[in-house]
Amino acid sequence: MEIVVLIVTALAGALSTFYCCRRFMWSPVRASALLSMVVALIFKVFPDVVSPYLNQTIPVVFIGATFIGMVSSRQTTSYLGIGLAAVVYSVILFHTSEYFEGYGGALGTTACVALLVILSSRYMRSDKKAFAGSRKVVRKLQKPLRKP
Repeated sequence: MEIVVLIVTALAGALSTFYCCRRFMWSPVRASALLSMVVALIFKVFPDVVSPYLNQTIPVVFIGATFIGMVSSRQTTSYLGIGLAAVVYSVILFHTSEYFEGYGGALGTTACVALLVILSSRYMRSDKKAFAGSRKVVRKLQKPLRKP
């Protein structure tokens, strides 16, 4: 049951940050900081609402999930993509967070990996997998050179 609560927490953190950035035009840093501060204060002021494990873990998972919500709307405009990235973030965080020690922090690195998985999934579904970024180069090479 605790895992489900933490996955919902990650979803709430990522989606609320993304929503505040798009709807209220907050900067990503402001949205992440304000929402994280509110959640941390709630669990600091009311520590007996949930178990001690969840009391310590929910703010950490929420803060890391807000990093996912800080993604630029140029990269993704889909709430579904943000939600999937939050679920991937939760799974990665629970299983491999100790491996990311020293790589800029486990939360930020895990959020980055989760976003990269979701953002690269569009290329995995495409029939142009290997050629997605190289089409311009091929077109330039196929054009004949001008004679001087």
